[in-house]
Amino acid sequence: MKKFFFILIILVSAGIGGWTGYHSSEVNSDLTELWFQLGFILIAIGLFSIVHIIIHELGHLIAAKLTGYRFLYFRVMSWALVKEQSKFRIARFSIAGTAGQCLMIPPSNVEPMPYKLYLWGGALANFVVGLIGIILNGFVFDSLYLYIFSITSLIFGIINIYPFSFNDGNTVKHLNRDPVKRQQFFQQLELAGSFTIGKEFEAVDTQSLIENPNEPITEQYNAFVTLAKVYRELERENFGHALEILEPLWQQRNDLVKPYQVEVMREYLFCHLTLGLHETSIQDEILQDKLFREYLKTKQLETYRMQAAISLWVEYDLNQAQEWISKARDSLKQSPTYADKALNTKLLNFISLKVKQEKAEKITMNGIE
Repeated sequence: MKKFFFILIILVSAGIGGWTGYHSSEVNSDLTELWFQLGFILIAIGLFSIVHIIIHELGHLIAAKLTGYRFLYFRVMSWALVKEQSKFRIARFSIAGTAGQCLMIPPSNVEPMPYKLYLWGGALANFVVGLIGIILNGFVFDSLYLYIFSITSLIFGIINIYPFSFNDGNTVKHLNRDPVKRQQFFQQLELAGSFTIGKEFEAVDTQSLIENPNEPITEQYNAFVTLAKVYRELERENFGHALEILEPLWQQRNDLVKPYQVEVMREYLFCHLTLGLHETSIQDEILQDKLFREYLKTKQLETYRMQAAISLWVEYDLNQAQEWISKARDSLKQSPTYADKALNTKLLNFISLKVKQEKAEKITMNGIE
């Protein structure tokens, strides 16, 4: 896999370098001008990548609408447009390992349930835009930047159809092979819709959640089922039970896709802290994990909630914990779903109560002294 992408990057770089060299020789560009041009090329690649993320997600959106899906949310980087009932709102969150996402609610009472066009739609959009750009560049324009724009679009398409990790190509590959995974996929989309319009994790019927006995617990859809059960227990403040459910995922976390690795580490640490389990080896392992450290830098609701817990139970800084709680409360309105908002509201209330109790205890101890 790494070899494939390394070769792809070399070929693209060679193409851009060759094009740049050819055009610079035509106009007798000096070395300084060439460096400036290379700088602009790098900036262009960055900007075009953002544009192609949008094009890719729009491809998913259009393809899904053509097959009867309903809009749920459209995310680029950490900003998302979410539809609740008939209203739209802005949410802010990110998912490790992803730059964008277009989540749609599948149609009801349709057999067989459509999924291929929805999942292929993003890559198809990238290929169409890239090929149009190549044609225009060959017959209408002669622009280095149009060439880069087109090639970048084609690369996005290739990256998403070549099956690896949890990209579109890999998802289609697994859904084609396993009817249970197809059921899990559609249930996950339906639950996401329910969570957005008003259902809480506590209301989830765990008996109705579809698990695949032929796959390990770390498999993407099985992990989603386990985490749904965890959030149900967290909402009830059953931290001990939530920790028990999490334990198998924690033990095998390296087999999870990145977004679930982050979620497992976050809630595993949170449960340990709320239960007063001062196992510093586990705390250190999570807090020193590179992926988790990067996650803690993101500006979103769950991150602030986690930072509040760390400030309270690891750093023993009550004032800092209170500041993180305030930031988290301010960001509640930007949570991706109603369920996330309800869960984090309850957990923030729990942390806030512990902060007040610690402050009261400090005042009492100071009075005694």
